[in-house]
Amino acid sequence: MMYCPAEIPSKPLAVPALAEVLAQFSENILLRDETGDLISYRNVLDIAQTKAFHATRRRLVMCVVNNDIGGIAGYLALLAANAVPMMVSPTISPTALDALIAAYRPDYVWLSQQDANRWPTAESQENQSGYALISLSNGSSAPELHDELALLLSTSGSTGSGKYVRLSHQNVWSNAKAIADYLALNADELPITTLPPSYSYGLSIIHSHLWVGAGLAVTGKTFFERDFWNFLREVKATSLAGVPYHYEILKKLRFARMELPHLSTLTQAGGSMSPELTQEYATHCKNKDMRFFTMYGQTEASPRMSYVSAEQAFAKAGTIGQPIPGGALELQSETGDVLTDAHVVGELVYRGPNVCLGYAEGRADLSLGDVNQGVLHTGDLAERDADGYYRIVGRQKRFIKLFGNRINLQDVEQQLSAIDVDAACSGRDDLLEVYLTAGSAAKALEVKKALMASLRVGAQGLAVYGLDALPRSESGKVRYVDLHPVKARLLA
Repeated sequence: MMYCPAEIPSKPLAVPALAEVLAQFSENILLRDETGDLISYRNVLDIAQTKAFHATRRRLVMCVVNNDIGGIAGYLALLAANAVPMMVSPTISPTALDALIAAYRPDYVWLSQQDANRWPTAESQENQSGYALISLSNGSSAPELHDELALLLSTSGSTGSGKYVRLSHQNVWSNAKAIADYLALNADELPITTLPPSYSYGLSIIHSHLWVGAGLAVTGKTFFERDFWNFLREVKATSLAGVPYHYEILKKLRFARMELPHLSTLTQAGGSMSPELTQEYATHCKNKDMRFFTMYGQTEASPRMSYVSAEQAFAKAGTIGQPIPGGALELQSETGDVLTDAHVVGELVYRGPNVCLGYAEGRADLSLGDVNQGVLHTGDLAERDADGYYRIVGRQKRFIKLFGNRINLQDVEQQLSAIDVDAACSGRDDLLEVYLTAGSAAKALEVKKALMASLRVGAQGLAVYGLDALPRSESGKVRYVDLHPVKARLLA
């Protein structure tokens, strides 16, 4: 079967200003929390039009926002006021926060009032729902922001890395519309927050539902807390989102036995989930007259690039699906040639109006324009089946060479997962490091022998370590940068 790449629109999507969207749905409730507090679309527009928020127009505002209605309402008001929010995780260390402030020189900070005492001499411009807008202006000039720049998102969650993705309004809202289209969202939807606003997946849920005039049930509680489930039932939440780690937790909590009659949609993104677990949830959702969507993306794509529809969730488990509306995917060889045959591995390349402008590592980079021109080289290796569905098979940079043989670390992890071993792999050329959770010396030796046989390497090429738990980011992804022998116990 010859593959024909999908065409993307020759003209970018005309997106209305956020203020227009807020005005369109002004009477609708946008945010609600466990205390019964409500914030409407009109309320957010009113905040955006205050003198203090109006003064943030084309200024950089660092947003240290939790999953609460005050923080989210302020973030959206800043977008509507045409400020440039820079999303920062509240769990960031003070040292990393200081480094970000030094590198980016934000004009303002939007954060909870209880944290505002970090700047006791700074001037508070506005207080709203437990949050404060603080001016950091010290009279020194900073490079101007590019006209298209709308939002900065971190590439590394709560680690405090100075590398950020530069997004335009076109990027953000074209992706929000595409997500709303393939999920068939409308104003009656009510998702419950499960992911932090500083994480692109969590933020995209806010954006896509706002696009259609829907509300959000806002909570900082987790799956492990009874109050989360009580709130979900009380407000009759219609959807729940999670990364693979969340769905592993839900299985342990016996989610399939819960009676949640108003829950109609589950979405999964943020990393690869095993085909078996995907099929388990797809079957459960079908039996409960619910929908299950697998999605794929990166922060650089605002963030969504592909999805597997609920109808294909079981049959195409293990794939990332097909491109979102308005986007296109293709595979390229190492020399840049487009690969058109099925089941041939190449780098996954995405094209669409949601591809970011580029990266930033400091204030000077915020004056740059669009360096990507709608094209994103994902760094993921993938193959396409005869039906046009893509499957990720590895990362270009997640390889090591063991005595001349190229080893895909993701393949090794999947091999261990198939024998019920919870592990993460790292290492360097000629040494594969395997990190087990709750591993005994006997289990480690068993794993080492199995890998020696399958990889055909000697004992000197393998080291197995024990950890109490794998280091994970806010999104549940394993933080490979934190895997290091000095932080673990050598078992075999």
